[in-house]
Amino acid sequence: MADGAGRGGSVNPGNERSRKRARARSDSEGQAALAHWPRIRDGRSFFLESWRRGEPDMRPDSGRIVIARTAGMDALEKQLYGRAVYVTMEGGVRVTADALLDALQRQCGIQPMAMKVEVACPPYHFFVHFDSVDDCAQVVYLKPLLRCGGAGMSIRRWCWDARGTPGKMEYKTLVSIEGLPEQAWEVETVNNVLAGVGGRLEEMLPPTDRWVLSVIAWLQDPSAIPKSLTVVLPAPTPPPMRPTSDEAAESPSPPRSPVMKRTQEFNLFMHVKEVIDRGRLLIEGPSDCLYSDEEDLTRRHTFCTWRGKIDGTGPGDHGYA
Repeated sequence: MADGAGRGGSVNPGNERSRKRARARSDSEGQAALAHWPRIRDGRSFFLESWRRGEPDMRPDSGRIVIARTAGMDALEKQLYGRAVYVTMEGGVRVTADALLDALQRQCGIQPMAMKVEVACPPYHFFVHFDSVDDCAQVVYLKPLLRCGGAGMSIRRWCWDARGTPGKMEYKTLVSIEGLPEQAWEVETVNNVLAGVGGRLEEMLPPTDRWVLSVIAWLQDPSAIPKSLTVVLPAPTPPPMRPTSDEAAESPSPPRSPVMKRTQEFNLFMHVKEVIDRGRLLIEGPSDCLYSDEEDLTRRHTFCTWRGKIDGTGPGDHGYA
């Protein structure tokens, strides 16, 4: 098990000094990042306020979202693939990240600066990232012999799906989006919009104008796509102000923490045009007796969608969406 207090093998003093310097540098960077956090007296409250925004009793117990894949995510996966492992201590033994780092150095000959050991989210105890593919492979090869704090350890290579459960998006769908702001007509933003409704962008089709953007997407449930969707776009961060010659002669005042982040809301029409459906038939009453699971039920659903009209309320005066 991971233990912040630490109990386990001895730690090399030289390595410990290096780690302390790294932690001190990280702490100073964290303090700098908090410079813009509002400074408000603890415990400040108002007599008539019955609830506090964010308190547990006001929040839903659970939720479900789709994370859109981004170029940054793909780059991180490429960095981690073949260079990272999960470590789980056997027998409930508690050790620290520093003790595990020292154990890997002594037993595998890997220098501390060539790997990073961090406490991991359960069910694993530690996440270890190596600079070298060879060092990672060596740790995996030697895992039956490795010990830390007198206990063995289970080691599993990192993979993108290591801590999840399987799911699927089984409906390939042609969707047209009406009302998307012009600066959002790019792959990552459109993918974020589709992720918000349980989908993933497969292809953006060449637009004929700036009214409607047609895309091909994989969806978890086409029937769950709202006919109208409000998207909230945060305002761009303004560039830093350049001081005048008189202001430059004086010491700059610390930046003020903003009291809000301005946003703009855009109302979109989500038109579902075609759905490739391989799922069970939607029939009133039991349908299991009609078709077997092995039977091919693939069919195409096509819907008339109109510009300027919510699906199901057409026809409209401006043509098809």
